[in-house]
Amino acid sequence: MGIVKDQMLYKNLLAITVIILTVLTCSVQSVQAESPTRASMSANPPSDNKIVITPFDYEGVQLLDGPLKVQFDRVKDFYLSLPNNNILYGFRKRAGMYAPGREIGGAYSNTALTFGQWLGAFARMYKVTGDPDIRNKAMYIMDEWARTIEDDGYFLNTEEKLGHPHYVYDKFVQGLVDMYEYVGCERAKRCLDKITGWAEKNLDRSNPYALPTEWYTLSENLYRAYELTGDKRYFDFAKVWEYTDYWGAFAKDNNVFELLKKIDRDNKGYHAYSHVNTFSSAAMAYKVTGKRHYLDTIVNAYKFLKNTQLFATGGYGPEEQLIVPEGLPETLLPVYNGKWDSDLVFHFETACGSWAGFKLSRYLMEFTGQAKYGDWAERLVYNGIGAQPQMNKMGMIMYGSRYHLCGAQKTLTTTWFCCQGTRPLDVTDYHNLIYYKDNKNLYVNLFVPSQVQWHGPDGTVKVIQKTQYPEDETVCFEIQPKKPESRFGLKFRIPMWAHKGVEVMINGTPTEIKTIPGEWACIKRKWHCNDTVTLKFDLSPRIEPLPGYVSPVAVMCGPAVMVKSTARWSNEFIPTKKNLRFPADWLTGRGGRIRYSFSPSMKAPVNRGSRLRSNEVFRPFYDIKPGEFYRMYFERDGQKIIPSEKLSFNGVWKSEDKLHYTEEPGSSFEGKFQGSTVVWEGLRTKEGGKAEICIDGKKVAEVDQYGYTFKGRIDQHKIPFRWSITDLGGGEHEIKVSVLSEKNPKSEATEINIRRLTVY
Repeated sequence: MGIVKDQMLYKNLLAITVIILTVLTCSVQSVQAESPTRASMSANPPSDNKIVITPFDYEGVQLLDGPLKVQFDRVKDFYLSLPNNNILYGFRKRAGMYAPGREIGGAYSNTALTFGQWLGAFARMYKVTGDPDIRNKAMYIMDEWARTIEDDGYFLNTEEKLGHPHYVYDKFVQGLVDMYEYVGCERAKRCLDKITGWAEKNLDRSNPYALPTEWYTLSENLYRAYELTGDKRYFDFAKVWEYTDYWGAFAKDNNVFELLKKIDRDNKGYHAYSHVNTFSSAAMAYKVTGKRHYLDTIVNAYKFLKNTQLFATGGYGPEEQLIVPEGLPETLLPVYNGKWDSDLVFHFETACGSWAGFKLSRYLMEFTGQAKYGDWAERLVYNGIGAQPQMNKMGMIMYGSRYHLCGAQKTLTTTWFCCQGTRPLDVTDYHNLIYYKDNKNLYVNLFVPSQVQWHGPDGTVKVIQKTQYPEDETVCFEIQPKKPESRFGLKFRIPMWAHKGVEVMINGTPTEIKTIPGEWACIKRKWHCNDTVTLKFDLSPRIEPLPGYVSPVAVMCGPAVMVKSTARWSNEFIPTKKNLRFPADWLTGRGGRIRYSFSPSMKAPVNRGSRLRSNEVFRPFYDIKPGEFYRMYFERDGQKIIPSEKLSFNGVWKSEDKLHYTEEPGSSFEGKFQGSTVVWEGLRTKEGGKAEICIDGKKVAEVDQYGYTFKGRIDQHKIPFRWSITDLGGGEHEIKVSVLSEKNPKSEATEINIRRLTVY
């Protein structure tokens, strides 16, 4: 019996060995088969458009020691530590499979809304780091999830079908496309095919305008799937979700708020993040078709955002809404439209909003090659996602950033929601924003401790960037070409705020190079090993008002927004009567810290009760910790109000609640003031007309007070109107405003109104 047992044991061991060898062989073949070259993945019809410069697509770029690397490493480690069984729990339970672990909680337990984004983040992190642990985690959770897909392709974690699953489907498409592109996983494509079959049959295609189900974001990743696979199925399905009316308004540079008129809903408006994110779909439509109107859409969309929506941080979307032009200052007040607005709790959906901004900035730079689009990404790096505190162990995150004039705090609130999906994508995307390239030039977009390996025209080049920017004014590049005397161009972005230019030294010698704000500065030469280029920026504190306004203002050093630790509900003014253009006269600073010049020895008092610093020196917004009160925006000092009743009116005028108005062409109002800046404040209305403005007897402008009004998540039925002129010089001036007979074709009348003049 002992011999029989030994023989049986030997046969069993032999069989097990054969199985193991077979599995290992198949695994190797599978890995080899699932690592197609990018050329094979991109076998699709070429488009007619021209890509001017390209990012490094997460390959060849490494962050070096600094705050961004610390943040990336912490986020990477946090998400790698999430138990696989918890991530998969809902899927397995719905499929009737053995489900160890427990629910993660929050919105994830109801919709698994971030699963696809986590797949995508792991895939991109793997591409950046080459860490097999990241790849293994991504492959495991994808394969285990794939086992739970139903025969009809249903793929979510709940038995109850979602009413509008477009959002979640889009995130799964992104994750699977990323797994295919960055990990080389063929099985991801098979999963994508299967769930897309379900989506083609089940997603509602009524595409309601401005309803935030986010159907209008699907095209981007479906076009990516088409670009990588050449499968026209994805092109056709992407076409279904194009946001034709909305994109078209931007392509033609029309007023997008006018389109809300056709919506028969009480609560209407534009969900900010998704209505910026949709522009990435327009960008991909341009990339695969080459049709000019898609490019016009995103170029004009950026102009619209920059001129009407962006705070100094780069953030946008108070209470997740796009704001009517000239309505931004009101959102900073604790009182909105005469009422305490307890619902306006934040101004920027930080993680998601940064992700949409990063992508649009990158697409614009790729398609146009213009440096100016990098400024937005830079601001979001330092004041958006880069200023978001670390999540806690329960998965709570700072959902939105707050900028209230009365003061605000950073707080961790939302648990396992959408922003927990975009956060790891954001910090991984740092690697894809720093450098760009073409055949002959290396482009530096962000000034971040990092290194890049680039295949230039004469061979491989390694560039190491050393800096503590934006807390230090110098940035140093070490050039290490593999081949001596390699010739190529090194281009670096000159920020829009760098009006004094940037000092440039090559190997320690000052060099005359054009450094024009918003453009690339270029050094073309033969490079030797260990050549250095040093840039020196002027990081003196400066003032930046909201776009198009005089006040309120934020204080900035380079791209970093500076905030003042403060007591709650503070209403201080910027403490100066100096010319607004010269803040360095009253603010002094170095190393990211600035003080009021009238109190250079001011020390930071401490709130003994809460141990929070109060009335401290200005600090970068990214340095503020959860729980600290701070102020970011300030009213200008020296403000003088001239109410409408103090002005002279000619013609037929009526008054209501401190507002004077008339519809009679030829009517006018006038008044005298002392100061260099004057602001005319009133309201935009659907009856708004046009007016001519004269200062000291000379025509300086013609304005239009028409504006479409509506009630949405934020009440925008009273749209502020502001017109200003600066640099008038000292002394007394006279303003006269006359009503014109012509009007905007969309307006119902020729009404002009005034609430007050504000003088500085």
